[in-house]
Amino acid sequence: MTKWLASVQSLAEAQTLLSCLPDILDLKNPSQGALGALSVYDVETIVQWLDGRCLTSATVGDLPMKAPVIAEAVTAMASSGVDYVKVGLFADKNLQSCLLELKTTLAKLKTPTIAVVFADQKTELDLSLIKQAGFAGVMVDTATKDGLRLFDHWSEQQLRTFVSRAHELSMLCGLAGALAIDDITLLQPFNADYLGFRSALCDKRQRTQALQLSLAMRIADKMQSEISLAS
Repeated sequence: MTKWLASVQSLAEAQTLLSCLPDILDLKNPSQGALGALSVYDVETIVQWLDGRCLTSATVGDLPMKAPVIAEAVTAMASSGVDYVKVGLFADKNLQSCLLELKTTLAKLKTPTIAVVFADQKTELDLSLIKQAGFAGVMVDTATKDGLRLFDHWSEQQLRTFVSRAHELSMLCGLAGALAIDDITLLQPFNADYLGFRSALCDKRQRTQALQLSLAMRIADKMQSEISLAS
């Protein structure tokens, strides 16, 4: 059963969703890039306020593909008590060696780490390498927030293959990238573990604007209706 993730940029936004909490509340700063990070303190504050009412994830920022930099950020964010830490794997000549160097850090970390790959960047990186590095899951997103959506970059077949391969490797799998409410019907049959939303929750689909409860409720209702139809 595919679940849903909502990204929030503050405690106030998290509190806005109290009556409509997603399966995963994702904590990020959209004004700082694709995976802009909140401070560890802010993430810890939101996690403590939630008190286990839903799962949480947090990004560590749009970081260079340098293992020491990523290792430090991941370790710090894990200390917040968040359920998952998300790390962007950006196209870079050092990406593969960075993954190899991260293996020791991720093996020691108790908090599961999710790798984020980008549909609008070519990395030619097999998911098995991500698994071998110690990531518990993988999701696809878009790095450039220019209004283009996931389907503008990957075909249905590419997405199905991505989800299938992740599950073959026993990895959690998420789909995101300026998803709209209408994308739910198309993506639900792919059987990803979750679909991620930010711009669809904001006025005029502007991801840096404040989240709207009414839009989150529409997403939640659509997810539930698709699950009901599937069963």
